[in-house]
Amino acid sequence: MNILRFVICLVVVLGSAVCYGQDDRARFVPPHEVVWLTDSETNDVSYLALQREPLKSFERGQFVALPAWGLHPLQSPLIKSSYHQAAEMGWRSWAITPPETLIEPDSLGHYNADLGYYQPDENALQPYRNLLFKRLDAIYDKVSEQPGFSVWIVEGISGALWLDWIKQNASAAPDAVILVDVYIPQLRLNELLSTEIAKLPFPVLDIKTASANRWVTAQWPMHKTMSNKYQQLSYRPRVLLTQVPEATHELHSVIKGWLKFQGF
Repeated sequence: MNILRFVICLVVVLGSAVCYGQDDRARFVPPHEVVWLTDSETNDVSYLALQREPLKSFERGQFVALPAWGLHPLQSPLIKSSYHQAAEMGWRSWAITPPETLIEPDSLGHYNADLGYYQPDENALQPYRNLLFKRLDAIYDKVSEQPGFSVWIVEGISGALWLDWIKQNASAAPDAVILVDVYIPQLRLNELLSTEIAKLPFPVLDIKTASANRWVTAQWPMHKTMSNKYQQLSYRPRVLLTQVPEATHELHSVIKGWLKFQGF
């Protein structure tokens, strides 16, 4: 009898947990904002994206948000707030979910015993680039059909790989980009980001948050140095002084002012 009672209780608890989980997911991803993107090579493969209609009487353009690697757009506080606030400023706001595949920092380089330090292995990033590029291609196909300016906000490792995508797809270049704590967890590859950013042919707002990790903190000052070297006149570095949730309001203020200054 006790065993039967235990089994019944267990079924009830597990059933409640499943229902709660499903209900939680429903709240987490608003159904009316969901857009499924089809892989250009495999029609059976789709990628989850989000879209919010502009909340002004006119549409400024397309605002695309890419969160840190492995995060859903609504799991990243700064990406989530930017995605929402862009629509309130009159942008058609989009957000894409990057791959969930774990990037192991140790796989991005190998130790050279003769030289005594780790050498980067750019080929190690190629599988991750391929996974992300398929999603970026898919959302670009959607965004490019829409009118107005095109502005991206990209975060973390995803943002660093986004730079590679732009390098390979010059026609997909936006009118401007907002970088948030962009980095690669490998010393030399992380250093090379400074030059990549400096050579972008469109305005760059480079954000360093108060919670930036050591990869960002170590290399971020060089972004400005290299931008001066390569005369990237539209490069603007900004440091967020507050932590989340206050940082979301600070970021909104910085982005709003920067977009106005750029004429968007």
